[in-house]
Amino acid sequence: MKYDLIFDLDDTLIQTQAAFRQNIDLCADLVYEVLGGKVIINDIKEIFNKIDLELIKELGFSKKRYPFAWASTLEFFIEKHNIEVSSTAIEQLQSLAKMIFQENVPLQSDTFIIEEFANHKDVASMTILTLGEKDVQTKRVMDTGLVQYFDEVIITQKKDINIYLELNKKLSNPVMIGNSLRSDIVPAIDAGMKAIHIIRDSWSYDEIEHHHRIDSIQSLDELKLLLFGNLVNQ
Repeated sequence: MKYDLIFDLDDTLIQTQAAFRQNIDLCADLVYEVLGGKVIINDIKEIFNKIDLELIKELGFSKKRYPFAWASTLEFFIEKHNIEVSSTAIEQLQSLAKMIFQENVPLQSDTFIIEEFANHKDVASMTILTLGEKDVQTKRVMDTGLVQYFDEVIITQKKDINIYLELNKKLSNPVMIGNSLRSDIVPAIDAGMKAIHIIRDSWSYDEIEHHHRIDSIQSLDELKLLLFGNLVNQ
């Protein structure tokens, strides 16, 4: 049986959450310094996370949300503690936050499987489906060095049931593979597709309550046995 494999990008193929965590550490340290050490690092990160998640409702996954969330975090503490800071502090913080979009995010260690699948076009086609702004996601896709193995790359501003309904009509036997229950797995299943959840270091936003029975794997390498048996080992 031939499958049309659809791979999520962030955290599924590349270590996006780890890259963001490093940038969050840098930004939190800067806020701590700007505030003169009057607020502990963990409190800074907690407020930032609340603000960032709330801003998704307004700004979605645009690249302006993340630096704006950091500026809002600093402004929150400035107002709360009546602290005076330099006029350039917010600009410096936003510039530091924007660096995340210039980084070359490392591959996950199990992405060698992509090349293996590419050598078996008779049993698998492959697509990347990724959420975010075109310039940011295009850079991340190209940085993987894997783009030549994929039949199509789709960059979308919304990963909801509608895009999965379109893919389910377009492809013969689609299988969505991703780490996000909210964006990858639940809407794909709701659209009538097969979906496989890969357990990764993920963002809290990716979690969602559901009532589906979901196939889960710890590594992309497990896809070989789960979907193809020994076919792609030959």
